[in-house]
Amino acid sequence: SEEVYTCLQACFKRVWSMQSTGLLFTIAQIAVGLAGFSAVIVTLNPRPIREWDATDRLNLRLLIQISIYVIFFSLIPPLLSIPFENHLIWLFALWAYGIIHMADAGFFLMNLTKEMPALFRNAAICGFIVAAAQLLIAWKGNDIAREMMFVSALIWHLGVAFMAFILL
Repeated sequence: SEEVYTCLQACFKRVWSMQSTGLLFTIAQIAVGLAGFSAVIVTLNPRPIREWDATDRLNLRLLIQISIYVIFFSLIPPLLSIPFENHLIWLFALWAYGIIHMADAGFFLMNLTKEMPALFRNAAICGFIVAAAQLLIAWKGNDIAREMMFVSALIWHLGVAFMAFILL
């Protein structure tokens, strides 16, 4: 029991020693709030979702999907800090985030129709560029650059989710 307590204490000390932990948890809370508002939007809309136009359905999908991404990736670095050293946390987290971000932005860009507003295409292209920067910094950057890029990409995604919220 004493050993378990010591181990847990060391794990929590490592999690809270990361500089961005508080910011990551705040970003996750904002994403939870945005995702929660999507339920309010669906509830207050008099039409069923099946009757919404394609743009509104896409905005709802973006709002929920990106909020889930942000929540998930905001919690990854604190969880990785338990088994890994600090320099590996941001390397692994940024690689994973960058690969998923690149795949999602590419898939989103390929599946946009011409009827969709240009704003979606521009956001997808910018997202693809942000994902490429994530992968480049994960490959060539130092720990501080990786941490900054990770947090910046989360904030980017929050901005896209907020855009989708406003457009609904």
